[in-house]
Amino acid sequence: MGSGMADTHEASAVARITWRILPLLFAAYFVAYVDRVNVGFAALTMNRDLGLNAQQYGLAAGLFFVGYVAFSIPSNLVLARLGGRIWIPVIMVLWGLASLTNAWVTGPHSFYLVRFILGIGEAGLYPGLLYIMTQWFPGRYRVRMLTLLALSTPFSIMAGSLISQPILLLDGIAGLRGWQWLFALQALPTIALGVAFFFALPDSPATATWLKPDDKAWLVDQLAAERTRREQIQRFSVKGALTSPIVWLIAVAGSGINGAAYGLILFLPQMIHALGVSNALTPLVNAIPFAVAALVMVWWGAHSDRSMERNWHAAIPAAVAGIALVSCTVLTNPIAIMVALTVGITGIFCYVSVFWAVPSAMLTGPAAAAGLALINAIANVGSFAGPYMVGWVKDFTGNYALGIMALGIGPLLAAIIAASLRSAARFEAST
Repeated sequence: MGSGMADTHEASAVARITWRILPLLFAAYFVAYVDRVNVGFAALTMNRDLGLNAQQYGLAAGLFFVGYVAFSIPSNLVLARLGGRIWIPVIMVLWGLASLTNAWVTGPHSFYLVRFILGIGEAGLYPGLLYIMTQWFPGRYRVRMLTLLALSTPFSIMAGSLISQPILLLDGIAGLRGWQWLFALQALPTIALGVAFFFALPDSPATATWLKPDDKAWLVDQLAAERTRREQIQRFSVKGALTSPIVWLIAVAGSGINGAAYGLILFLPQMIHALGVSNALTPLVNAIPFAVAALVMVWWGAHSDRSMERNWHAAIPAAVAGIALVSCTVLTNPIAIMVALTVGITGIFCYVSVFWAVPSAMLTGPAAAAGLALINAIANVGSFAGPYMVGWVKDFTGNYALGIMALGIGPLLAAIIAASLRSAARFEAST
C-alpha cells in the first residue's frame, strides 16, 4: 500500500473512531465524575441535615477510594477477559444505583457504606477506558485523545456546578431535600448511558461495521505493528507489569497528584463558601478554576504531542501546582487565594492529560489492563488521603490553609518523579 493511500486510510480511520468511540468514553467518564463529586455540592446543606462534621465528611468522601482501590485491579482483569462492551455497562449500572442510593442515607454510617459501594462500582472505569483506548487509537494520537478524555473531568465539574444550583433549589418538593434531588437526578443518566454503551461500543476494531474495509485493515495492522514494536523493547507479563519499578513510581506520582486533586475537588465548594461567597453563588464560582483548566490542558496536551515529550510536560505543571497550593498559607486576600487554587487545579489537570501516555505506551494486552489498574489503584490511595486530611485539618485548626498547603506536597513529589523517569521515553519513541 503506497504512503499516500495509507495516509488516506489513516485519516479516515482516525476520524471515524474519534467520532464513534471517543464520545462514548468521554460520556462515561463525564457521568462518573458527576456522580463522584456531586457530594461536594450536596455537603453545603447535607452535612447539617445528617449531623456530619468536616472530618466525617472527609472520611466518607475518602471511603469511595477504599472501594475503588480494592477492586480496581480485579475489575480491570475482568474487563480484559469480557471486553469493554460487556463490563463497562455492568459497572456503570452498579455505580449509578449506588449514587441513587445516596439520596436516602440517614447518617454517617449509611453514608460511609454507600460511598464505599460507589467506589467499588467505579473502580474499573478509568483504567478500563484507558485500556479500550489502547485497543482503538494508534500511539501517535493517544495523548491528544487522553487529553480529550481527561477534559471530561473539568467539564463534568463545570456542568455539575451549573446544574447543581437549580437542583438544590428543589428543596422541599415531594418531601425531599435539595441534596436528595441532586443525587437522584444526577444518577439516572449514568444508568441510561450504561445500557446505551452496550449497544454502541463494538468488541474491537475488527468488528466495527462502520469502518470501511480498507480503513479497518489499516487500523488493525497499525495497532498490531505498534504492539510488536513495543514488545520487542520489553514485553511485560501481568506479573512483570505489577512488579515494574517504573510502573510503581508512576503510581506513587499519581497518588500525590490525586491526593491534591480530590482534596480540592471535594472540598472546593466549602472552601469557596468559607471565603465569603454565598451558597447560591458558590457553584458558579466553583466552575471558574475548571474552565481555566480545560482550556490550558488542551493546549498543553497538543504541545506535548507536537514535541513527543512527556516527562517534562508532566513535571512542569505538577511543580507549578504544588508551589501555588503551598502559597495559600501566606495569602489572605480571597481573590489571591482563588487565583492560587485555580493555578493549582490547572497544573494538576495538565499533568494528568500528559503522563498517562507513558504507561499506555509501555504496556500491552493483559499487562496493560493490570498495570494501568495498579497505577490507578495506588494513585487513588492519595484520593482517599487527600479529602480525609483536609477535613481533619479543618476540624483541628478551624480553617483550610494548612490542609491546602499539605495537598501541595503531592504535586511537588509527582514533579520530581516525572522529571526522573527519562527511561520511559523509549517506549514513546516506538509508537
